[in-house]
Amino acid sequence: MVCVFYCFGKRNLRKVSPMKKIAVVGAGIAGLSAARHLQEAGHQVVVWEKSRSLGGRCSSRLWEGSVVDHGAQYFTLRDPDFRSTVETLCPDCILPITAPILTETGSVLPLSSERFYHRSGNNRLGKALATGLDVRLDAPVESIAPDHGGWRIGDDTFDSVILTPPWPQASALLEIAGSKNSFLPCLTAIFAYQQPWEGLAREVYAWSSRRHDLAWTACENHKSGRIPSHLTVFIAQAGPAFSQNWLEAAPELWAAELRSSLEDRWQLSSQNLSAQWTHRWLYARIAAPVPLPDLPAGIYLTGDSYSESRVESAWLAGRNTASSLANS
Repeated sequence: MVCVFYCFGKRNLRKVSPMKKIAVVGAGIAGLSAARHLQEAGHQVVVWEKSRSLGGRCSSRLWEGSVVDHGAQYFTLRDPDFRSTVETLCPDCILPITAPILTETGSVLPLSSERFYHRSGNNRLGKALATGLDVRLDAPVESIAPDHGGWRIGDDTFDSVILTPPWPQASALLEIAGSKNSFLPCLTAIFAYQQPWEGLAREVYAWSSRRHDLAWTACENHKSGRIPSHLTVFIAQAGPAFSQNWLEAAPELWAAELRSSLEDRWQLSSQNLSAQWTHRWLYARIAAPVPLPDLPAGIYLTGDSYSESRVESAWLAGRNTASSLANS
């Protein structure tokens, strides 16, 4: 089985000689974390990103005059190294969410650790981590081919490659057939209401449910400075079964279903709806671990897709993979 690296304690990268030329595929939090640590260890690193944005599923959107996190809703800072990195790269930009998260029964979800957000959008964590790195945006990797003991991507040859996409996408790059898709989709919608602090929004940050079609819904107004004063903006994320059943349906159909549940849960007036936006996350989280084949020498796999689907978990996974590669 492939070795997927995770890190829960402090690890120091030692500089290795000779310097390695390393490609990182994916500019999400795991990929940027790995790239930063490898560059700090003295290696030459290039990050390839198929989209025009940084941060992967740590995504934010400027919409209807609002900044809305439609990927990772918040992040934790449990690990001291991660906290130090975030606070250093994003000074005076990290704020706590203090309003409660409720379960479907109305009880308060226990607070295991503080919840934080970036003042200007959680995707800014990706932008901050990319500072000083050679990141090539809008540059999809079409193939990874062996080349004289290394690996060719485009016109460049690298000693090693770190893959951060979900396994179905990573296996396609490596041309490994028969790979099982063990990832769950997530249908996501944003709804804006022409009313400040509509419904129960002022008292509650979010509702979370393991069994309901509407698995997660949160009010973005609790993130200071993000939402115009005349609006209340909600994020709605469907559960796995609902997302799978409605994945190929027209967005306006499943958005209507989510909206109905949203308005019932938050006690919203449907006549105040002013705008909505939808997005499909095809690889939102792993359903269950599956055996993966051995990877060729010089190929590494990392990311929160293979552990907890959390921002901090992604950063830790990237750091640990970088440590293993640098010390190999």
